[in-house]
Amino acid sequence: MDNLYADLILTNGNIITMDEKKIADSLVVKNDTIQYVGNKQKAQDWAGANTEIINLQGKTILPGLIESHMHPTHYALNLLEIDCRSTSTPSIKKILEKIKDAVKNTPKGEWIRGWGWDDSKLTEQRNPTLQELDQVAPEHPVLLKRTCKHMSVVNTKAMELSGITNETKDPEGGHIERSSHSGELTGLLQETAQGLLALPDYSLEDMVDGMKLAQKDFVKWGITTIHDMSMQKEDLQTYQYLLERNDLKVRFRPWIWARTQNGYTGLLDEVLSLGIRSDFGNDMLKIQGTKFMLDGSVGGRTAAVSEPYENSESTGILYNNVSDIFPLMKKSIEGGLRVAVHGIGERSIDVAIQSFEQVNKLKNIKFMRNRIEHCALPTKNHLQKMNHLGLIAAASIGFIYHIGDSYLNNLGKERMKRVYPLKTFKSYGIVAPGNSDSPVTDGNPWTGIYGAVLRKSVSGKVLDDEQNITVYDAIKAYTKDAAYSSFEEETIGVIKPGAKADIIVVSKNPFQIEKEELKNIEVESTYINGKLVYKK
Repeated sequence: MDNLYADLILTNGNIITMDEKKIADSLVVKNDTIQYVGNKQKAQDWAGANTEIINLQGKTILPGLIESHMHPTHYALNLLEIDCRSTSTPSIKKILEKIKDAVKNTPKGEWIRGWGWDDSKLTEQRNPTLQELDQVAPEHPVLLKRTCKHMSVVNTKAMELSGITNETKDPEGGHIERSSHSGELTGLLQETAQGLLALPDYSLEDMVDGMKLAQKDFVKWGITTIHDMSMQKEDLQTYQYLLERNDLKVRFRPWIWARTQNGYTGLLDEVLSLGIRSDFGNDMLKIQGTKFMLDGSVGGRTAAVSEPYENSESTGILYNNVSDIFPLMKKSIEGGLRVAVHGIGERSIDVAIQSFEQVNKLKNIKFMRNRIEHCALPTKNHLQKMNHLGLIAAASIGFIYHIGDSYLNNLGKERMKRVYPLKTFKSYGIVAPGNSDSPVTDGNPWTGIYGAVLRKSVSGKVLDDEQNITVYDAIKAYTKDAAYSSFEEETIGVIKPGAKADIIVVSKNPFQIEKEELKNIEVESTYINGKLVYKK
């Protein structure tokens, strides 16, 4: 008779279902799935001798959060590298001290890698230089990736091993910086120029070790599903290795990197030749489609904007035009693979939309839920066309809190009023799931929710008062809207019968606290498939 009873009952809680704003006090889980959501009395009918019953004592429950745009293996490998984020290294001096320590423990000639520096947050308010890296590591190749991943600083040894000299020309879509005074290399490589580096690959063992560490952070943040937006062969091997050993703790939704650029290998033709289509996989690991990239970042002033950056003549770098990208997008969609296109500035968003329009003339794509990633600065014309084409705006609202100050400095007040325009997206009927683009910014979704509601940066500065959305809509961006982007709005990102039992218990009710406290909400427990995977 036990097969009639529940595996788990959570009761006496404040359950925010995200299912048409319904609230309940109890839920029932059996065979990884939610069977009942409602009141305590009916939930108790499911209780058997082996049922685990947890009294929530009034705690607030939400669906597991969904990260719609992240680079999980990058984050995982970063945990094996030098942490150059401002929280641990607030100055170039501190970064150099960490490199010195790494030199002592690294054999000569082996690479030393770091990540996360942000010139706008460093004491010196500038990039580290080749000369500074040479001083502390003359016999080791050194690579430091900026937080946005769109630029890196390397030393002379790294340049030598990679064959980069003063005579090396800029690759298409990239830039090798040289001193305006001497013409010498500064060590800064922007966009596709990073692909010139002769970096050794990480081993599968390294990636597995890093991912085991990373997953601990993901579930601590309450993230139960992640869209990987730059999947390579090694990433998929890592996920499969963990899945086979029952060590895959989070659901992954990979987007395959389509064309070779920025140090990534294009896999479009290989995937199409195998006949893989969107949604191939299972509940834990499911292919979504292909990913294309058209410009850089606002923080690095490489996003392809329509008007120059503040106090500059630069309008960023546009990687490709419609004639380059349309045939590849067409090939992907005709092969059954949805398409996501990285477009931050107006010029790149325009190329993405024009390309989608060209495909739509040949094949109706309005119901495919194709995406524009980040979609920071869409115009009214773009918004109208996105609605018409059924495009999703995977909005990086995590940027508002963490790097919003650099956006304000680089774009100015007027443009800031339409950066990641969540309110405007909603008015146009455009679904806009939220994300952090981690490790570009911290992966904790509550800082993204905070930024979307208050439009306030880490410095406490209000960036604009035009695009604020409600707490409910901000949480929806990380639950039901994010689930919609993978055609899973009935099974994840929501608490209702038939949905997967991906559930989080949070420290405070987000609807009953001061909005300023949103960023301080902590996850106390995380369940995936009804199994406890994290407890504070």
